Amino acid sequence: MMNLRSSILSFRTAILSATLLVLSSGQIFSETVLLKNGEKTYGTVIDQSTDAVTILKDTKRQTIPKTQILKIIFKDIKDEAELGKIFEAEKKKLNKEGKKTEKEEQLDTLMLEQMIKENSYKTVQKRLALIEKYIDEQDSSWEEYISKNRNPWEPVWKSAILPGWGLSLMKKDTYARAYQVVIGLSIIVAIGGSQAATVQKNKAENRMSRILFEDPVTYAQIQAAGIPNSSLYITKLQSDAFSEYNKDKHNQHQYETYSHTGLGLAVGLYFAQLAQSYFLGKQWATHNIIQTPTGESVQEGFNFKSNLTPLAAGGGSVLREYRSEVRYVSAF
Repeated sequence: MMNLRSSILSFRTAILSATLLVLSSGQIFSETVLLKNGEKTYGTVIDQSTDAVTILKDTKRQTIPKTQILKIIFKDIKDEAELGKIFEAEKKKLNKEGKKTEKEEQLDTLMLEQMIKENSYKTVQKRLALIEKYIDEQDSSWEEYISKNRNPWEPVWKSAILPGWGLSLMKKDTYARAYQVVIGLSIIVAIGGSQAATVQKNKAENRMSRILFEDPVTYAQIQAAGIPNSSLYITKLQSDAFSEYNKDKHNQHQYETYSHTGLGLAVGLYFAQLAQSYFLGKQWATHNIIQTPTGESVQEGFNFKSNLTPLAAGGGSVLREYRSEVRYVSAF
């Protein structure tokens, strides 16, 4: 009796940990618990000890002393007539002290252990089914992604065509989006800066054209008009014109700097994501590698191997044999 109980106690922790995986998914299975006082309750048996049984009822744990339990039935029975027959049959098994024989207690303990194992198995299976359904809903191509043959250069050439594409292929979506956003913004800065620099360049050229050809005519007309202090006024106009010209040239150089910086950053990030696609692609493609019983690494499909093997040495010369072979490897 003690050996049986100690075995049950050592196993219940593993069973309980598996069952608790799905407590959040609500009531899944149900047993009928008949009490000696004639009452009944329904719940899923998830654990037992030497003197109590734990059930899950409406997502809450409830512990019932074994001294109060008459029978636990591995199904949900609502028929009062059937419950009455079971209740009377079980009452007859009790002795004067209201206890069952040692053999009946052993059978009940084994039955409860079987219930716990079956409930744990069913709940874990349900959890796995929910996980698989979730994966299917999130990404219907996951099975193809896992099972397809992988070429380490595929992420590289895809990233060369469209930045981040190769990283997305390897499920590195965070890196892919980051590269796409930053490279896109850098290109926008490069194009915008170039356009703004062109506008400022045109303004500076137009202003210099006015300084060289239009303003002298204006200054001559002012002097001819005999305006008092015309020389000071003309000097101020010239100073303002050159100040505006210098401002336009400064803005032109600043926008050109922005454009060059954005273009440099875009090009640098472009090659950076190519390099990352290459190194991650080598690791990503390693699932194609198959190890033979001799420890040799091959890839699924056609494999070409050649080596030069020494055969014998003598008279100052060495005989060697060159061997080549083509093998087709298939993984089942």
